[in-house]
Amino acid sequence: MRKPDELVIETGGRFRVHASLYVDDDLFAKEMERIFARTWVYVAHESELPNPGDYRTSVIGTQPVIVARDQDGDVNVMFNRCMHRGATVCRADRGHSNYFRCQYHNWVYNSRGELQGMAQKSGYPDDFDRSELSLVRPAHVASYRGLIFANLDPAAEPLEERLAVVRRSIDAWCDRSPAGRIRVTRGTHRYRYPGNWKLQLENGVDGYHGNYVHESFTKILERSGERSRKDVTRARNDVGSLNYAKGLGRGDGMLERRAGMLGTADYSPYADYHRQLVEAHGRDRVEDILTQRNILVFPNLYLFESHIRVVRPVSTTETIVDNHPTVLEGAPAQLNTDRLREHERFFGPSSFGATDDLEIFVHVQTGAQATAAEWLEMSRGLHREQRNEFGEHVGHSTDEAPQRSIYREWRRLMTAEAEVPV
Repeated sequence: MRKPDELVIETGGRFRVHASLYVDDDLFAKEMERIFARTWVYVAHESELPNPGDYRTSVIGTQPVIVARDQDGDVNVMFNRCMHRGATVCRADRGHSNYFRCQYHNWVYNSRGELQGMAQKSGYPDDFDRSELSLVRPAHVASYRGLIFANLDPAAEPLEERLAVVRRSIDAWCDRSPAGRIRVTRGTHRYRYPGNWKLQLENGVDGYHGNYVHESFTKILERSGERSRKDVTRARNDVGSLNYAKGLGRGDGMLERRAGMLGTADYSPYADYHRQLVEAHGRDRVEDILTQRNILVFPNLYLFESHIRVVRPVSTTETIVDNHPTVLEGAPAQLNTDRLREHERFFGPSSFGATDDLEIFVHVQTGAQATAAEWLEMSRGLHREQRNEFGEHVGHSTDEAPQRSIYREWRRLMTAEAEVPV
């Protein structure tokens, strides 16, 4: 079996990834240990916990956690595992409660994870030590612009240091709201597919597949008179003018298009909204704020124009993806409604876009079983890739610069104690 550093090869103007990354169970176990247990992982958004007692469940890799706001207003992240016999203490996706009660033997914890009660406590001596029986917590919890992350590594760098390069794009995404605040709606669109988690990671910043995988949707747009297929293709193929695929380092990546992407609302009719943005953020920032981006924050978070997407690995060949639609606070109500309707049309359960992508994930997972053909090619645009003043690897919007960023970081983390790349 090859070592991890032999599975991502960049040499001679080519970039290749070994197919075992999608099918090897031992590699999946190492990913949970060396990637998800050592990096900042997104777990929730602060707007999902507006009041003391609010909670939602989440995962760090495959490990279940509870994210809860306590009575002091602080956000706590705790492993969703009773300290008695290991059962989960919270089974709902979200809700409101000041206590979590294990259904197995009725042990009770508060919203900070502190053990509050043990059923039939006479079964334990009066001096029984309960000091180590609170729910276990990650080493670090921090948030940026409402995005809550957790890290299991006691030696982890601060969150803002980790986000140093991608932070500019996160700020632009948040400032799409005149108030500078994004709110997650109540509903979640969850789908499960029989494929590796990295397929979704690659796809969200892949500007190459749209003309082919989503051809049926562009035909519908053309037939309805909404947008011609030539216009859609031109928007993808324009060179420059905020039309790029970018590898940002640390596994982060981005697809950005000033002319917009499929599945995104048209902001141009909302003159009042544009005036709000100018007043709130300054005229010089408006073009950047309104440039539509798919932003990947490695290893599990996507910030799309209309929603937050969270990738949840289950096994080598099974993945759950949660799409959380968002509202721009302070924006016109009709604009937020239009954003949600467009999200439903392209990303929803009976949509034209997400279902196309899921079918492709199945095709790739099936093809990866052909072990005689070992390598996948991710060299597109490597010969014309540039580095800008921010250290970003910039390519044409159909180039594979973001995918290369993903796998450079994968290789670094999977081969252990390497220096952080620039």
